[in-house]
Amino acid sequence: MLLTPADERLAFFCPQSVDRSRGDVRLDRFPAAVTAVLTGQIGALANLRSSSGCAVWLRSDTPWVELSLERLRHHQPTPQGVACEVHQNDGSWQTFSSADLRERDGSVTVRFATGLERGGPLCDISLWLPLISTCAVAGVLVPDGSRMAQAVSPAPRWLAIGDSLTQGFSVQCPTQNWVHRCQRRWNLPAWNLGVGGLKIEPEVVRWALESRAWDLVTIALGSNHAWRESDAETVVERALALASIALAGGHRRVAWLLPPYKPCEEGKGPPDFAGVPLDATAGQRATRIRADLRNALSGLTGLEVIGDLATPDHRLYPDGLHPTALGFAKYTDNLQRALPWSE
Repeated sequence: MLLTPADERLAFFCPQSVDRSRGDVRLDRFPAAVTAVLTGQIGALANLRSSSGCAVWLRSDTPWVELSLERLRHHQPTPQGVACEVHQNDGSWQTFSSADLRERDGSVTVRFATGLERGGPLCDISLWLPLISTCAVAGVLVPDGSRMAQAVSPAPRWLAIGDSLTQGFSVQCPTQNWVHRCQRRWNLPAWNLGVGGLKIEPEVVRWALESRAWDLVTIALGSNHAWRESDAETVVERALALASIALAGGHRRVAWLLPPYKPCEEGKGPPDFAGVPLDATAGQRATRIRADLRNALSGLTGLEVIGDLATPDHRLYPDGLHPTALGFAKYTDNLQRALPWSE
């Protein structure tokens, strides 16, 4: 039984509305107008179109489910996959990760066993799209005889703003990103507005900050100002402008996560990333930016400034910037201690 995007039994978890009239649908995170703000920023524009933190939801007793993707395109060399989560009776989620899809593009199908039995209770099933690669959802296939009910995706309560580390570069499974790990630990559904290569651009996220009062807003920006001195000179001004917008929104908690550790600050790691030098000068600039942001933001009433959450072990950052899945797990643990969450 094939469920196309037009089937009302499917639900979509993503920041933008989904046009179900199409044969396949993109799960967009940003309004189309945001593209103009980032014109000329090649890396950020490519990452803007990904569906990081977006998912297809269904409710069924199906023993397996197959996600059908179209127009799958990869914009990075790191492994990429999709994931299936099945809600358990005890309230936990069982995760099934796909193989690396980096060698495949275009029309791709991925099948997951769910562990469910036909005739058993209906369970929520979420299918998470790639964190970096772009794609469109063509449908979901389940075996004939599976029972289906209309799915309802959770209401988002956390707005996670950031760059590539928030987006999830460079883990293969979407559930390995720190945002996903935290939303499961805190039971706090999140919109992931991480964009690889993004500097502090208030107009990219203003629409989201002003869309509702959030239980939690996290801003993890500033790292990408370290690659050029001209960008470093504007980081405080841009940060204060963005913090002002966030603090005016009536949100329950707003936190700025300072730029994390980079191996080049210790003279370690590879010499560059995608042509960007990771040398001593870049390391010194990164250290200075972290201190400048801390000094500028710490005096703002209502803003929680969280120190460097990364584990200073260069082995966890094989490309010199982005942590492995283990690095993200340690980052999550550090954030949970620094920003404890309770209802």
